[in-house]
Amino acid sequence: MVYASVNPFTGEELKRFPEGPFPDLDSGLVAFYQWKNMSIQDRSLCFEKLSALLTEQRTALARLITLEMGKPFSEAVLEIKKSASVIRYNLDHAADFLSPQIVKTDASESFVLSEPLGLIFLIMPWNFPFWQVFRCAIPALFAGNGIVLKHAPNVPQCAEKIAELFSEAGFPKHLFSNHFLTNEQAAEVIADSRISGLSFTGSDMTGSHLASLAGKHLKKSVMELGGNDAFVVLEDADIENAVHAAVRSRSINGGQACNAAKRFIVTGSAANDFVAGLISAVQKLKVGDPLDPATEIGPMARKDLADRVKKQVEDSVRAGAAAHPGMKIPSGANNFVQPVVLTGVNANMRCYQEEVFGPVWSVITVRSEEEAIRVANDSRYGLGLSLWTSNISHAKKIISRFETGNVFINDFVRSDAALPFGGIKRSGFGRELAKEGLLEFVNKKTVYIR
Repeated sequence: MVYASVNPFTGEELKRFPEGPFPDLDSGLVAFYQWKNMSIQDRSLCFEKLSALLTEQRTALARLITLEMGKPFSEAVLEIKKSASVIRYNLDHAADFLSPQIVKTDASESFVLSEPLGLIFLIMPWNFPFWQVFRCAIPALFAGNGIVLKHAPNVPQCAEKIAELFSEAGFPKHLFSNHFLTNEQAAEVIADSRISGLSFTGSDMTGSHLASLAGKHLKKSVMELGGNDAFVVLEDADIENAVHAAVRSRSINGGQACNAAKRFIVTGSAANDFVAGLISAVQKLKVGDPLDPATEIGPMARKDLADRVKKQVEDSVRAGAAAHPGMKIPSGANNFVQPVVLTGVNANMRCYQEEVFGPVWSVITVRSEEEAIRVANDSRYGLGLSLWTSNISHAKKIISRFETGNVFINDFVRSDAALPFGGIKRSGFGRELAKEGLLEFVNKKTVYIR
């Protein structure tokens, strides 16, 4: 496995890293027991320092993200700010979430303790190289666990820098460790008795394989996998706001987000105005150098990713979809996919059935709300759904009919430190963030005193 940092915009190789040795899990366990026995107040001092470091180094860290995986610089800055937000949220709430839960029984005293499990193995993706790590690692560390990280091979500088930040913030040595592992070594880590849990974010195919490995070795796991989220526009929706949100949801990170809206399901009389507004707005998106502050769509993170999206679009057009392209890609630039709105989309097309990880808006027109719900659920994924309507009371009544882990009404789906995030079906299981995420990797220990 090659760990290489390659600028997606220029194609220049920035730095290459050799595959590393198997993690020193014994040292990791020593650090874990030291950390576990610290009070949450003492642990908080390290988190305060880590939050300050993210703020102080925000510009440099954002530039590193942009150079390594092509995200527009302005969005990379927001990613660093968001990474700091999960620290702040847990500083404010973790002690309460982890406090003993008193339960009334026939005992003199009974309660439930939340105790850390041990070393948690993280296998993380490239699309949000800081946020994905922080949203998983921070709650697990607050709970008292240790972290062993295997990051994506195309963001090794981000991985190395994250580990440096934890060290600089004063966390015990080896409590958070980054490793450039082969897939074979990763399987060995999962199997190792010194590892207590696994958290993976990535494709459902890889997640299925890793979940089976974790299950074989009886390891607790959280799987944050793919999504083919529906964006449902009912006839009474505010079309202008819906169009603005549709563009924003799909253009973030050049469409390379699991919880981005991907299938735009428009009902009845809303269709014409929504489609016209969407095409017009997408055609105005600026495509170019991700370090240019005006750029809204940068390159895909790798050439193979761009080629896959282009093929999905070509096959969908060949099957009958109509393409409405946006701004042309820069001449001679690497890894770009031209933004495009696809209309006339139906269930026989790849852009309907598959997760398209790029700046592609697939529009499906339906005749009724009932049909919109059916089409929204017609997916092997179940991560999130965005519903647009002016009738909030009615929207609340139909929330339970959508087969997803998240429903956002009159806004686009995104993660928030205060809300649990995760999906169902092929989108995975378990939750990150909020109280639910903090308690994923703890032992809920029952105590009964007569």
